[in-house]
Amino acid sequence: MLPKCPHCRSTLTRKQAGRLLASLSAGKTKNFSDAERALRGERMKAINARRTAATFDTGMQHRHLNHSRLTLAAIDDVIDRGQRESWAFLLAAVDASPEIRSRVLRVCKAHVSDEFAQRYHFWNNYASRQAIA
Repeated sequence: MLPKCPHCRSTLTRKQAGRLLASLSAGKTKNFSDAERALRGERMKAINARRTAATFDTGMQHRHLNHSRLTLAAIDDVIDRGQRESWAFLLAAVDASPEIRSRVLRVCKAHVSDEFAQRYHFWNNYASRQAIA
């Protein structure tokens, strides 16, 4: 037998009853057994191990990449979301390789039209000047 709405007293549908129960249990801590906690802990360790395989030498995760090559997507992610360590890694790569420099210019070209994309402007200017030097 399905419950009735507390306001209008009409019978709720199964979907409405499910939503009502879900909203009542929202915010409550789960009562997991120790075995379930251990199993969940092992799963999270496995997930984190896969994530560390997708990081550069800086320790920052860049999208869902599972390699350490500087592809266009990786360069875009380093510029957009990177921190100082990631930028230092990219800076060294730009200085060392004309191919990486051209990739940085290619990624920045797509964002230079946005005047608020300051990181892309910086990397575009830096890579352009390195290409001249």
